[in-house]
Amino acid sequence: MNSKKRPIIEKIVIVFLLTYGMNTFANEFRPSYFRAVMSLNIDEGLIRCLMYMGHWPFLVVFALYAWAVQGDRKYVFSFLDGNPSRNIRYALFGAASGLALMSVCVIAAAIHGDLTISRATTMTAPIAVFALFANIFLAAVEEIKFRGFLFGKMNNEGVPLTIAVIVSSAVFSYVHHGNDGFGLIPFISLFVIGTTYALSYYCFDTIWFPFTLHGMWNFSQDFLYGLPNSGSPAVVSFFNSTVKESGLSRFFYDEAFGIEGSYLAILVNLAVCIILMLIAAKKHKKEESER
Repeated sequence: MNSKKRPIIEKIVIVFLLTYGMNTFANEFRPSYFRAVMSLNIDEGLIRCLMYMGHWPFLVVFALYAWAVQGDRKYVFSFLDGNPSRNIRYALFGAASGLALMSVCVIAAAIHGDLTISRATTMTAPIAVFALFANIFLAAVEEIKFRGFLFGKMNNEGVPLTIAVIVSSAVFSYVHHGNDGFGLIPFISLFVIGTTYALSYYCFDTIWFPFTLHGMWNFSQDFLYGLPNSGSPAVVSFFNSTVKESGLSRFFYDEAFGIEGSYLAILVNLAVCIILMLIAAKKHKKEESER
C-alpha cells in the first residue's frame, strides 16, 4: 500500500515506532561512551563538551536507516536541502533568537531576585568554541530525529499539520523524562519548545533555523549563564548564576530543572508559538488553495 493511502493513525504509529525504536537502540551505545569520557583526566569543561557530543550514536543509526531506506533519506538529510546562503541566514536568525529567548528568561529571573549573575573566570576561548559546536551538534541531531524525520515524515505523508506537531513535540518532551528534576511543568515547557521548533521548520522551510535556535538556547543557559540544561548542572561558563536560597519563585526559575522548568519559559516560547501559528496558518491556507 502506498504510504500516503494508509489511515492517518497507521502513519502516526509507523513513524513513531521507527523514531522511538531507532532512538532507543542508539541510546544503548551512549553509557559506554559516557563512561569513557568520564574516565579521562582532562579539564572538566572539555569533559562537559564531550558529553554533549554523546549524541553521535543517534546520528549514526538514523544515517544508516537513511542509507537502507532510500525513500526516507530526504527526512534524515533535510539539512542538505535549500539554498546554502538562505540556510546560513536562517541559521544566524535562529542563533540570535535562541540567545534572545534565553536571555529574556534569565534577565527576568535576575530582576525578580531569583538569580544573581556575576562574571565567571572559568571559561576559556577554546572551550567556548568547542562548547558552541557541541551544542549545535547535539541540537542538530535532535532536530534531525524529531523534526526532520518524525515531524517531517508524518507531515509529508498526509498526517494533518496539527497532529504532526503535537506528536513530535510530545515525543521530544518525553525522551527527557530521565533527566534530573523532570516533571509535569518541565514536560509542558519542553512540549511548547518542541512545538516552536516544529512550527519554525514548517514555516521557514529550513531545518537550519531550529538547529541553531535549539543549540543557542542550550549553549546560553549552560555555557553562557551557568545554569542547568534540562536538569543537568553547568560546569564551566562565562557567568555564574547563583540561585536564591529561599523564597524562590517557580514562575521565573525551577530549582530542580532550571529555566526550562519555569512558567516564564513556557510563556516566552508560547508567545513565539503563537506568532509561528499565524504564519503556519497563512502558509497552510496558501498550500490548500494551490492544490
